[in-house]
Amino acid sequence: MRADIMTWVNRAVAVVFLIGLLALLGVMVVLIRSAEGVPPLPVFIGVIGLVGLILLAGACLALISVALSARRGAEALERLSRAEAAPRLASEKVKAPFDGPSLREVVKEAQADAEPPVKAPSRPDRPAGRVLVAQR
Repeated sequence: MRADIMTWVNRAVAVVFLIGLLALLGVMVVLIRSAEGVPPLPVFIGVIGLVGLILLAGACLALISVALSARRGAEALERLSRAEAAPRLASEKVKAPFDGPSLREVVKEAQADAEPPVKAPSRPDRPAGRVLVAQR
C-alpha cells in the first residue's frame, strides 16, 4: 500500500491543525493565568482563532477530497476507454482523423436523404349559419 502525495498533504494539514490548536490553547492559558480574574478578550480571541483554524482545515481537506475524487474519476474513465477501445481496435482499422468526407458532402447527402416535411391537413371551413358565442 503506497501513499501518494495527496495522502501526505492530507496528513500535513492535520498536523498543522493540531500544532495550531495546541499553540492557540497555550497562548490562551498563558494570557488567562497572567491576568487577574478571567479576562474576556483572550478567551474571545481564542474562540475566534479556534473557529478560524477549524474553517481553514476544513477547507483544505475539502479541496484535497475533491482533487482525490477527480483523479479517481479520471483514472476510471481512462480504464473504461481502454477497455472499450481494445475490442474495437482489434476488429476495425483506425482511420486518420481528417480522412473522412467533407462537411459539404455530408450536408448534401443529408438533404438528399431527407423527405419533404409532412403538412397537417387544413381545417374544414365553418358553416355560415352557426354562431360562435353560446346563447342563453
